[in-house]
Amino acid sequence: MGFAMELRRLRYFVQIAMEGSLGKASRTLGVAQPALSRQIQMLEADLGVQLFQRGPKGMQLTDEGEYLKEALDHPLKQVDMALRNVRSYAARVETAFTLGLPPPLAQKFGPRLAGRLLKELPNLKLRIVEDHSSRLAADLQRGLVDIAILIGVTPDDRVFRTEVLNEPLMLVGALSSSLAGQEAVHFSDLHLYPLILPGVQAGLPTKLEKLCANTGAKITLACEIDSIELAKEMVKEGAFYTILPPIAFHDEVERRELVSAKITEPVLDQLVLYAIQPHWRVSRSTYNEVERVIFEVWTGAVETGEWPAKWLFDHQRLSIRWPISHDAPRTTLNS
Repeated sequence: MGFAMELRRLRYFVQIAMEGSLGKASRTLGVAQPALSRQIQMLEADLGVQLFQRGPKGMQLTDEGEYLKEALDHPLKQVDMALRNVRSYAARVETAFTLGLPPPLAQKFGPRLAGRLLKELPNLKLRIVEDHSSRLAADLQRGLVDIAILIGVTPDDRVFRTEVLNEPLMLVGALSSSLAGQEAVHFSDLHLYPLILPGVQAGLPTKLEKLCANTGAKITLACEIDSIELAKEMVKEGAFYTILPPIAFHDEVERRELVSAKITEPVLDQLVLYAIQPHWRVSRSTYNEVERVIFEVWTGAVETGEWPAKWLFDHQRLSIRWPISHDAPRTTLNS
């Protein structure tokens, strides 16, 4: 059986599994029902298993069918994306590319990155996803995001990544709060400040729990809010506090709406990583150009102080040393 025929039969199978009906799948695919039924029978014969239970209620997956559907979902999407990209690459038309950014980076740098990428790569069909780093890490592994900047989260070992920044985390309060005028707060005193924190998917609550377990300190959690903007608005009222990197509340400090203090003993900080999905599908030339723009915006923000952080990535290296067993792109920051 040829590759194209195998792929077609697998797509037929997935469509019938989704529809739960041979008739509905026939209409969706534009394939006559007897021909569609014959293709599934041939697929079952090739595999030596029964994939569906046929009955008056439609086509119900067997255990083997359920397994095959789950196993095929991601690979078929990857094949479809690869075929679209290779055609677009050959024709010099749009190449799909998804960039993941956590808040507040999406608000702060998303427009700048999008503007430059769309201007300098006119053939790039860009999609920017804003989400918590833990979800972006999962999407990288699943191949739903091509490149992401991750904050405080280390993805699965199969995801290619490198540490780029270490940024401080600050205790943030209203201008009228007891935090005003303080330069630093001991970690052991955090329980005195009712905190608004994001959910565990953001990584910060888990980090605080581990530090509390190691030091014997406690925190007072007032409530969980995943939106940084909403959390800051509540903090401005004066009754609550939150923990954020300076980049997340710089504008509010400039407007004299919020104040901050360093957290010490231990110092609270978080790593910022650059991560690339393992199921690479974008051409090397496209990747190189996207990476160039990302790192130019990134380094510029750190060098000017717009993004207060310690730079960890070694500019003298010609590339990030990805595992040689994987055919992943290599960074070309200084090439």
